[in-house]
Amino acid sequence: MKNKKTWGQASLVMILLIGFVAVSSAIASSSLSVSNVQIEETMHASDQAWYAAWAGVDELMYRLRARQNFSSPYQLSLTLDGGATVSVSLEGDDNEKTVKSTGYAAGMIKNLEVKVVSSSVKTSFTYAIQAGVGGIDLEGQTIVRGSSNSSGNIYSNGAIRGKSTSAGNSGSRILGSIWAVDYVGGLDSPTTGGVYIQKNAWANSLSACRIAGDAKALAPPNVSNCPYSGTFTLSDPPPVIPLASVDADYWKNQAQAGGIWPGNCIVGGGGPLDCTAGGLNLGGIKITGNLTVPSGTNLTLTGSVWVTGDLVIDSNNVFYTAEAVGKNSIVVVVSNPDNPATLGRILTSSNVSFLRNSLGAGLIFISENSSDQCGDNPAIMTSSNTATVVFVALSGCVHVKSNSILSGILAKKIYVENNAIIEFDPSLARGILEPGSGGWAVVSVKEF
Repeated sequence: MKNKKTWGQASLVMILLIGFVAVSSAIASSSLSVSNVQIEETMHASDQAWYAAWAGVDELMYRLRARQNFSSPYQLSLTLDGGATVSVSLEGDDNEKTVKSTGYAAGMIKNLEVKVVSSSVKTSFTYAIQAGVGGIDLEGQTIVRGSSNSSGNIYSNGAIRGKSTSAGNSGSRILGSIWAVDYVGGLDSPTTGGVYIQKNAWANSLSACRIAGDAKALAPPNVSNCPYSGTFTLSDPPPVIPLASVDADYWKNQAQAGGIWPGNCIVGGGGPLDCTAGGLNLGGIKITGNLTVPSGTNLTLTGSVWVTGDLVIDSNNVFYTAEAVGKNSIVVVVSNPDNPATLGRILTSSNVSFLRNSLGAGLIFISENSSDQCGDNPAIMTSSNTATVVFVALSGCVHVKSNSILSGILAKKIYVENNAIIEFDPSLARGILEPGSGGWAVVSVKEF
């Protein structure tokens, strides 16, 4: 009887153990499911908080550029759709201000700090590349990034197309976030090739891509053709953002007020066609023909220039920004209002450097040529090799040749060849200048 009793006790213990294991497994499975839901909710809340923080920055930047009078410090709180809130502050003097924005959503917090400086800026570049309806095309072995490991974000009112989704050297790589009013897909066809996006993507549709962050579109992408690492949100496409208005007429008038050079100018040598008279300094001048800078001719720009023909910059040249202009960048406008279809082009050859002055001012080249064909006849064809220049073609195409490094592009259409780099530098890309606007230029953005 003793042995039977012992067996009974052992059986009872075994049953209890089996039951305990089963209950524990059920609880663990339930906890895992709850944990997955919590992770997804946390990521969504984090995304909401980040967008809320940016909304606060955008609101204060709008008020700054609208010339609102602020106390120092100034604070503002907003409640956004979806329940997210943002608290934003502004402090500083008439020369430099700091915007600090904190977004809150479901217990998540995101902080942004934006520093701005006073200048005669009409609008600031906020993207490494911004394109109109023509969109953005990236060949393989291309990179869009920000300086000092910051983001290289791009915005397109059209499509964003690439050759390869590889995160390696062969890829069409965007080391930041993207916004595309049209689709994100391949350069040869919408579903072949694609782009690599290091952060988040928001588009009408995602056809061929690889996204390391979150994705937003009208419909979920085919994960075999466009995988994403974060969360997906059903969403309308991003809104169309007009390309920043450029007051080129003002700079034309400024240039013309300094004097008019009749006909073509070939810089250097001091001959009858040299509008610098051998001094290799150029500014405050309207040239009623072509401006040609021959190979090996280093030129210092001292003020605004208006060229009514084409601007041709041959290889092995250095362009300097004069110290006398202070912190405001120099604008060169290449435009023929009577013949915008064929004149007003900018052509730069290889090994051309554009240098800032000691205060950080650089050069902005504007073409008003209307050719949006990115083949052999774009508004701007550039092969420059230093990341200290901004090109603008609101009605045309900017074609970036191989081995180029640029700081920013604003154009109706943009085509970037292989082995080219767009490296956004907000301290240089201060925008399109306008006198007495009381504007503000973004010089740094960081999370804290």
